[in-house]
Amino acid sequence: MILTAGGNCLIPTGELTIRVQTGVEVDISAYRLDVKGKVSGDMDMIFYGQRVCRDNAVILSNEGVNTTYTVNLNRVNNTVEKIAFACTCNPDQTVSSLGHIVIQVEQVGSVLVSCNVDLSGRTEVALILGELYRRNNEWKFRFVSQGFNGGLKPLAEHFGVDVDEEQGQPQPISPPVIKPINLSKVSLTKNNPTVNLTKRSDYGLIKVNLNWNQKTSKSNGLLGGIFGSTSDAIDLDLGCFVRLKDGDQFVIQAVGKNFGDLDYEPYVKLLADDRTGSSTSGEWLHINGRRWSEIKEILVFAFIYDGVPNWTETDGVVTIHVPNEPPVETRLTEGGRSNRMCGIARLINNNGVISVERVNKYFSGHRDLDGAFEWGFRWVAGSK
Repeated sequence: MILTAGGNCLIPTGELTIRVQTGVEVDISAYRLDVKGKVSGDMDMIFYGQRVCRDNAVILSNEGVNTTYTVNLNRVNNTVEKIAFACTCNPDQTVSSLGHIVIQVEQVGSVLVSCNVDLSGRTEVALILGELYRRNNEWKFRFVSQGFNGGLKPLAEHFGVDVDEEQGQPQPISPPVIKPINLSKVSLTKNNPTVNLTKRSDYGLIKVNLNWNQKTSKSNGLLGGIFGSTSDAIDLDLGCFVRLKDGDQFVIQAVGKNFGDLDYEPYVKLLADDRTGSSTSGEWLHINGRRWSEIKEILVFAFIYDGVPNWTETDGVVTIHVPNEPPVETRLTEGGRSNRMCGIARLINNNGVISVERVNKYFSGHRDLDGAFEWGFRWVAGSK
């Protein structure tokens, strides 16, 4: 079914995929709203910095030019009357610069609803694309296509979010939230490869997340193209090299079960290894920012443990979360089909400041990555 702006239709219950396709990358966010059309708390906002809501009913599955949300309507809390999907451009963009926007509702691989946003002459920075909503004990979908010239601030306020204009950190008005959600982010690219964070004596708990496309397909799915198999999911591993100020060096990774430690050297810990890609939040490294003064450098890497290397089709993204700083992300898009190892980013202690440097270079394995950055480890075969 094809809808025009303002049109609506009935939607079957169960698990749906909401897919937003754009000409260039743009941030897509989802908002769970109450009967008044407002968010109730920070967990009602699902976006790149918070990919899953509290009841796992709405999950951000994939980002980029092909953003997908998995929505299980049977799990949606009874207090939620509507789930809205919106896009927000960078401040120097308007929605017309995106080339095209299509929002679709899919179920079990079939397109139920398709909506093409008319971008001709549009000058807005943000759009509400569409919404799932309850009506007479049924679920419906409405094609909205409502724009906001001011971008994030009026969009957030429309959903009952109070925006601190100095800090740029939205938070729901009522009830108050314990911590605000920062919707801004820093994307490291070839043209913008480095960012220096605010200097402080205690950086708190630093979290490094690796996420990737976790879906497989029998025909043309992204990971199906990697494996040529209908059942295997990619095993993409996160790890790092750590160099302390005293000269000690460590390798943190699932191979060899070198998971590290937060409270003792090396002050870095890899959380549980996701062997199948089934975890919606991907893999995580935690860094003890209270001991940052003792760390000289951390080189973050990812490794394709199982499957044919094809970094472009993994849609891999690494996001570094530092308390009271905007998230810093870099995407793994340049590796092609030959190398298993990706050097992602360096966190360098620059006179106490965390300097994050994009690497995005690809190697055949650990030894070559080591040699390129002169770490000097001695390597032997290992397994998980």
